[in-house]
Amino acid sequence: MDVLDKFFTKFAYKFSNGYPDMNNDQDVLLLETLINRLLELDFKDDTDLPQEIENIRSDINNEGTYTVNAIQSKNKSNTKYWLYIDDVPATIRTAREAVTIDLQTKGLLPKGEMKGGDGENFYLEGEDGITYVIKGTGSKFTTSTNIKEGFVIMFYNALKKGWNSSKEPFNETNMPTLLTDLQSLGKDIYSGLGKSTTDVVSFLKNYEGGAGSKSAQVSLNDPLSSALRIFKDYSDGDMMRSEMFTAIKKRQESITGLPQDKVNPGDIFLKVRDEPLPKTKDIDVTGLEEINKLFVDKWGDKDKSLVSISLKQEKAQGGKAKSFLAKYKPKNVEGIVNKDYNLSDAELEYSDSQLDSAIDQLKKETEKKIGNSEFIDYKPGTNPSKSSRKKFKLAAYKSLDYLFTHLDKLGSSTPADGLVNMTAFGMSITSVNPTFFKVIGKGSGEIADTPERTPAGATAQLTPGTKITIKDDPTYGGLKIKVLVDVLEGNEIYSQYELELVMRSNGNIQNTIEIQKSTKK
Repeated sequence: MDVLDKFFTKFAYKFSNGYPDMNNDQDVLLLETLINRLLELDFKDDTDLPQEIENIRSDINNEGTYTVNAIQSKNKSNTKYWLYIDDVPATIRTAREAVTIDLQTKGLLPKGEMKGGDGENFYLEGEDGITYVIKGTGSKFTTSTNIKEGFVIMFYNALKKGWNSSKEPFNETNMPTLLTDLQSLGKDIYSGLGKSTTDVVSFLKNYEGGAGSKSAQVSLNDPLSSALRIFKDYSDGDMMRSEMFTAIKKRQESITGLPQDKVNPGDIFLKVRDEPLPKTKDIDVTGLEEINKLFVDKWGDKDKSLVSISLKQEKAQGGKAKSFLAKYKPKNVEGIVNKDYNLSDAELEYSDSQLDSAIDQLKKETEKKIGNSEFIDYKPGTNPSKSSRKKFKLAAYKSLDYLFTHLDKLGSSTPADGLVNMTAFGMSITSVNPTFFKVIGKGSGEIADTPERTPAGATAQLTPGTKITIKDDPTYGGLKIKVLVDVLEGNEIYSQYELELVMRSNGNIQNTIEIQKSTKK
């Protein structure tokens, strides 16, 4: 991670906040570009590769769908190899998984078992005793959030016009025809896109001649999967992601003081009734309760005007929770150094002994603040051996300490209550949200499953009889917090989730807090 530290320090000035905001489309695009630039530094063959590995490269390149740019051995025993393949996303694990499976299916990789996921690379454990990891050199098909959501709208509009009547996913054979048919439908397929229209139209040019690429297919199939689900249950709606969409989101943010994606996680709205909506100027003075009443409460219903749809990729993380801490920021007081939840520039330069000392002190504070809580299981482990992981660990403990220090300012009464509230916030359960529905796309292009509903005004509680586990593993640069929560609709339990909240550094001064695993029980 030393390389990443230097990289982000060097390019921090390019981001308006001094760091990439993953909720900002432009920041995401810039970050992807910079990461691809970083990875280009590693695209170099190891010397003296075994002939059988060279043969694999030759077979893949001769087949014509993919080009292996470089191969590197990743252990001294030469039993693990990274294959860098052109036009494969460097930052999307599911796309690299699809490429791995595709290569194996075509007989271009040895037989074996696919493993990995859950926060690590997918890999093929070959029957030949060698592990193969597909890496990407970067892809022109790496889509920003803005493009992905735009594609969902575009495909939905096209389906309404009879496009792709067989509802089949994009594949090597049909991709040119489907894209040609799509373009022939005219400008109506971009209805509801607003300012994103130009970006989507421009991005579609990337697919000219890219039918054979698995990454190209996956980048189209995931949003197609979501569009198919929406169309199946709402075949005559109107997509909204322009002026009215923006006005509603901004008004909800203004009233609650919460980020837009937390008070209303809908990435798109679907208008399902013919009756007119309030005028944009009227939204600016409308109360939260009245705005929330615009949204349907059950998937498939049309008794209200709008459906709030949160679009998620397959195997995506459950949600970000760091902005929960930003709800309380102590003001600067002369002579007093505020406790912050990010690493300082000075801490980034700490020696190993200084890092250990800082971590150990925060561990003592954590134990003290948790006390004898019957709802939290916490056992501090030994510190990591690597400096980079020590920094990550320090970042995690600073976030945890900030939460426990300012519980009352963050609307919580106990450490357990604070952790549950933070987790719920990451799930966009804020007690002020309208009903929204999470549509999770599939990279295969198959129709997405019935959306997960989060009821209006939902709250969360620790599932009775369970404990929160704070895992401090010396081999991991951060903290993993496991919690089982009940989602409440009023006073009734609506659903239950098993969640893993991860606290760590992003490789620079900024900390990240996100739900890495989310399983509906």
